[in-house]
Amino acid sequence: MNSKEIAYLIHYSRKRKGISQKELGEITGISHQIISRYEKGVEVPTEEKLQLILSVLKIDLNEVLEVSIEINEMFDNLLDDLFYRKADYEKYYTIIQENKKRYQKNYDYYKILVMELIYNIHYKNTEEIDSLIYDIEKREIQDQKVLQIYYEYKGYYLLKKKNTKDGLEYLEKAKLQRYDEKTIAMIHFHMSFAYNYEWLRKTDAEYLLDAKNVFQKYYSLKRVSDCEMILGNYYSTYRNFEKAIYHYKMRLKLLDFEKENNKNTMNVHSTLACIYIEQRQYEKAVNEMDIACKYGKIDKRDHLQYIWCYYKLGDINNANRWIVKMNHFHLDRELKMLWNLYEMIVAQYDKVPNDRLIEKAIKVYEYYKNQEDLELSIFYIDIVIELLEKRKDYEKGFFYQKEKIFLLENM
Repeated sequence: MNSKEIAYLIHYSRKRKGISQKELGEITGISHQIISRYEKGVEVPTEEKLQLILSVLKIDLNEVLEVSIEINEMFDNLLDDLFYRKADYEKYYTIIQENKKRYQKNYDYYKILVMELIYNIHYKNTEEIDSLIYDIEKREIQDQKVLQIYYEYKGYYLLKKKNTKDGLEYLEKAKLQRYDEKTIAMIHFHMSFAYNYEWLRKTDAEYLLDAKNVFQKYYSLKRVSDCEMILGNYYSTYRNFEKAIYHYKMRLKLLDFEKENNKNTMNVHSTLACIYIEQRQYEKAVNEMDIACKYGKIDKRDHLQYIWCYYKLGDINNANRWIVKMNHFHLDRELKMLWNLYEMIVAQYDKVPNDRLIEKAIKVYEYYKNQEDLELSIFYIDIVIELLEKRKDYEKGFFYQKEKIFLLENM
């Protein structure tokens, strides 16, 4: 044990027993001023005096060291599992619960609390999280690495609660600890979400690229795969579709290599279909949707993509087939609104759009505009413009063309 660990062992053990420095001094015959110096790490007790203090506090040093090694190994294993995205949270939680009483006696118990915090953040147990944060902050975190992890996950938790300012502040504090590049990569990965929420997308991409480089260096391929997906979403938002497609395809290669679950693969193919629809490459979009279907049951929204693609390809029979399929689902208010719009568009495929269809398309566009969803706002304003052009209402079409330019300038 080093002097810092000895100091904290005496301090922690005394506090747990509810004995003051003065009382401990009276029992051991060591002045409370000297005990204070021991606890501050200013002076290191001799082996004889340390054994005397621990004997009074009923502490078995060998057991303490054994449990401390166990806690530290488990903590390091969890960090490693988190870095490689293979953490079995339930396994760690079970071990902690089975050994709780042993761990509570140990001066490294704060590491157990931080591990429990990570577990509860993963499972979104808000009450437990708040209680653990309160408990952790009453203690002295002696280990720089543990302090960094605590700041990181507290920041990540605040971020998930949409408290972006405080969350980012804690992530920045974590970054300042600078323990090693693996932990910094994880912090950058979490920071990218913070900037994402604040729409500081350029910074978001920079942090993700930094994290991705470290994940690649240490062959954390699942984390690289996550970065590829997020980067694809980033470039898609800014309508840089070529780069978006590149990152999505890299994600697919990594999913295949890692033999990841079918749902993730299905979601990437569905997302690629969206990109091809944006590029008006409808045959490619249908192909991606067909591949997605091979990996599982597609989302209700994906049915809309099929309807739109077949409509644009002039295959009205297939468009109607997907409309009928979707009609058999229980749809929420938003999906019902979209389904009605698509049904009307397909029904008026070879006709001049009527007032009701135009009004419905505008209503859908304004819905997403009010939701501040720029991507869907642009998609549905394009539909409005297309319908107005088909109707030869160029004046109104020009109005929405100007509005589209405004939206693009604000992306």
